[in-house]
Amino acid sequence: MSKDVQPKPKESPAPQPVTQPESASNPPAKDELRFIQGQAFELFDRTGQLHELGEKNREVLAYAVKLHRLPLPRLRRKPLKAAKELIKAHSPDHLSADERNVLAVVVALQQGKIKRKDISNLYLSPMQQREALTIAALLKVAVALDDSHSQSTTISHVEADRSGVWVVVNGPNAMSDAAAAQDAARMWGRIGYPNITLLLPEEAQTKLHPFPEPMKRPGVEATDPLAEAARKVMRFHFAEMLRNEEGTRLGEDIEALHDMRVATRRLRAAFEVFGSAFEPGMLKPHLKGLRLTGRSLGTVRDLDVFMETAQGFIETLPDEQKPGMDLLLSSWRAQREKTRAEMLTFLDSQDYHSFKRQFNNFLATPGAGALKIPLEQPTPTLVREQAPGMIYSRLASVRAFEPYLEDAPLERLHLLRIEFKKLRYTVEYFREVLGKETEEIIDILKKLQDHLGELNDANVAAQILRQFINEHTAKAEKLTTQDQQGLEAIALYLSSRLEELDRLKATFPETWELFNNPQFRRDLARAISVL
Repeated sequence: MSKDVQPKPKESPAPQPVTQPESASNPPAKDELRFIQGQAFELFDRTGQLHELGEKNREVLAYAVKLHRLPLPRLRRKPLKAAKELIKAHSPDHLSADERNVLAVVVALQQGKIKRKDISNLYLSPMQQREALTIAALLKVAVALDDSHSQSTTISHVEADRSGVWVVVNGPNAMSDAAAAQDAARMWGRIGYPNITLLLPEEAQTKLHPFPEPMKRPGVEATDPLAEAARKVMRFHFAEMLRNEEGTRLGEDIEALHDMRVATRRLRAAFEVFGSAFEPGMLKPHLKGLRLTGRSLGTVRDLDVFMETAQGFIETLPDEQKPGMDLLLSSWRAQREKTRAEMLTFLDSQDYHSFKRQFNNFLATPGAGALKIPLEQPTPTLVREQAPGMIYSRLASVRAFEPYLEDAPLERLHLLRIEFKKLRYTVEYFREVLGKETEEIIDILKKLQDHLGELNDANVAAQILRQFINEHTAKAEKLTTQDQQGLEAIALYLSSRLEELDRLKATFPETWELFNNPQFRRDLARAISVL
């Protein structure tokens, strides 16, 4: 514990810092205390999802405001005892002993009688230490927000998540008070919370954009610059991703996870489709966050698909054979529980929240990162100028597979699926400005993509089942009789997936003809011709 800190002599008429105790003859006015308490409560309430403190801690904060500048009794080398004497004289008896201990530490910290590093050497439990440090950190910011002693700087907005806390302040002295509060906010960050950033209203307009609400359509227009059309498309799918986040976290409806993953996939595709409209490297940091998000969701969603398909197979079995699949399903359920926990950890992480915040700011800022176009020569930049070439380029990438599809290996069909997806998404991104044929075109592309997707799923499932059977066969002597019988049921399921794989390969040429015909190309040309 540190020694008492004596106030330094004044060197100028400027008022003392608010962390120094005032003389007993000049206590803070009630209006000033009421104002600081209001600011402190606003900060406490708005950051509740981060500190998770309760109503009793809020009450301790109220008394800390009341006592934070009252002079402590002069008990040399015993600042906590002095703080307790002050509390005894000014606080009601209904505060518990633990709450008084926390309050004493907060007051001593605020008045500079002890240092943050001293807390771990005190008699407080780890929970009480966290409570004291959190309350003290919020109090420091609230007090500093009235550094001008004018009670004129008010908090107009607070946003808090695991990537940061943003406090928007307003008033005639907001600039100087915000600077003082920003300095005081260092303690909050040093005790492990996301950093607090003080913003003036004009700064908030460029740094703190609200997340997009779900919308009926992106709103792309033929006269949009390509970069701004991209921003509209990305914002639409970003809103869909956010809309399904809560349901994904709850886990009660697996479709929420599916829809959230689909939104991330469409966003990733948009990055590739529209990448040329932005300066090199501008999308890279956002793409990294999106990939991590998609990967986190995908590991859980893939297991959902595997189990759903397996359940469909189980329904075809005689009742006496159905329990045989329990060995496989119990293994997949355990994997899903583990990957779901990892997904939730990621969704709660600072990395994920930082990605959302930064990506949202990018999408909400027209012109951000857009490719600089030379003004001295005509350059195609609008949707109506760029979309036809972009669609036909994707079409060419798909048609290039035609000579190589006879007896094509699964790896090549997987690559074709990826190219179909890019073509479909490119058409979808411009569907609002294309002709009436567009919906039928998208429907055909979806059928091709779905066919190849089911083929890929059957192939991946077969690989996983083979590995599962091989691993358990190697330790068959350790398996129960029921589990050994279960391997037989799983082998039957493997056979069914291989049969499905063969069927999908055999019927693909028929599905391919839905796309590879003059009528499809004429309809696509008509849809594009309206531009």
